[in-house]
Amino acid sequence: MMKRVLCLLAGLFLLATATSQGEAAVQPKQPNILFFFADDLRADTVGAFGGKDVHTPNIDALAARGTKFTQIYCMGSRHGAVCAPSRAMLMSGRMLTHAPDNLKGIKTLPQYLRDVGYETFATGKWHNGNESLTRSFPDARSVFRGGMCDHFQVPLCDVIDGEVVNKRNPEGHSTEHFADAVIDFLKRHKSSNTDAPFFAYVPFTAPHDPRDPPQHWLEKLKDLPRPELPNNFRGQHGLNLGKMTMTVRDENLLGWPRDKEQLRDQLVEYRALVSHLDAQVGRVLATLADAGLAEDTLVVFTADHGLALGSHGLLGKQSLYEHSMRSPCVMAGPNIPVGESRNQLAYLFDLTATCLQSAGVDAGAGVHGQSLWPVLRGKSKGRDELLFLYAKTQRALRVGDHKLIRLPQIDRTLLFNVKADPDELHDLSELPAMKPLHDKLCERMRILQSECGDPLAWTAKDQLPVEIDLTGKRWPADRWQPQWIRKKYW
Repeated sequence: MMKRVLCLLAGLFLLATATSQGEAAVQPKQPNILFFFADDLRADTVGAFGGKDVHTPNIDALAARGTKFTQIYCMGSRHGAVCAPSRAMLMSGRMLTHAPDNLKGIKTLPQYLRDVGYETFATGKWHNGNESLTRSFPDARSVFRGGMCDHFQVPLCDVIDGEVVNKRNPEGHSTEHFADAVIDFLKRHKSSNTDAPFFAYVPFTAPHDPRDPPQHWLEKLKDLPRPELPNNFRGQHGLNLGKMTMTVRDENLLGWPRDKEQLRDQLVEYRALVSHLDAQVGRVLATLADAGLAEDTLVVFTADHGLALGSHGLLGKQSLYEHSMRSPCVMAGPNIPVGESRNQLAYLFDLTATCLQSAGVDAGAGVHGQSLWPVLRGKSKGRDELLFLYAKTQRALRVGDHKLIRLPQIDRTLLFNVKADPDELHDLSELPAMKPLHDKLCERMRILQSECGDPLAWTAKDQLPVEIDLTGKRWPADRWQPQWIRKKYW
């Protein structure tokens, strides 16, 4: 009964808030929220986001009945495991400099939702520590507490009544384990006859490497054309992006210079991981519909960040180029425009504020994200600018169509028009005609760094060589790579 009262009060609050702004209420009642979060999913490997020769029918269908966000980004990372801070930002709604990986002392999105009557559930990858997991999701099943693993040897546990239990290493693929867990939750929720809404969080480990999809998915997609190399493929990056980019384990998945045919093999395997993920998303959405819950459920599908996959000579996500920081994002459900796209700039943690507004929650100063509901309704131009931070090696600023990338360790600044040059191939920083814009963006970046508490100096005291050649330099495979991958690529 108390949950029902909280739900009604939250709905009245949302109605009053929207009416005071001279707009119709965003939601007639609190929706259920089903939130899919893929790992290392590059936007243009999904059909709805321009993917060529891919197979993602379920995500594409979700986009067709909802709205795509084409310029939504991870803000960056303090270290090479970009997925951990990305998840911390999403769960807290806070910018990178105020969202520690372990979320210590920070109220999380599911906690806000539980306060207004939501039932919260999680399955999948949790990369933010035990304490924040158990207080956010007293009920969680098939949880992987870590950063990466062999998809067929994923260590799982459950959280029941706030306690970590049932530690195990089951057979099967991680993506299927997580889909099975949320399907079971949806069935349990339906059979419970509760009138409380739910928040179900499904952070997959796919398509993060190892690129080991179920082998029958490689066979299933064998008639698709062999993937093309990205337009901005290089054998090596050339410019020195620092140790935290050039020699992290992601970059060791192929040798230098990058072998074109081996890269295309990896793109085949990555595509199969994405397709397999898409099929599991389809299973979950079918269960949602069969349970009669689809009409009352806000569905969000996005990813923690993108991936280089050979672009600019890189493989990982440890850079501030578009391919690594931009995510695919779809929202579908009650009051979401159908079959539309929004091209406004946004951070992934803006989705936190969006979910909270949907539930009638005013998080106040505790959340830095900006709700995307005004953007969805066509009444906001979105963010004017985005600041990106990566370790102590890279900073970037996006304003309008232009992006400035600062590399303090080599005292170099790059400038791109990402609308005219989406592959970021043509550096404009040395053009005399671009100097006023270049200088303006440099000044603005420094101001935003100060405002968000980023202490990185504009120019590093100890300079690195401007260029780096990694030809022939490679170390053994990491412990998560299965034997067939070690044999093929090492």
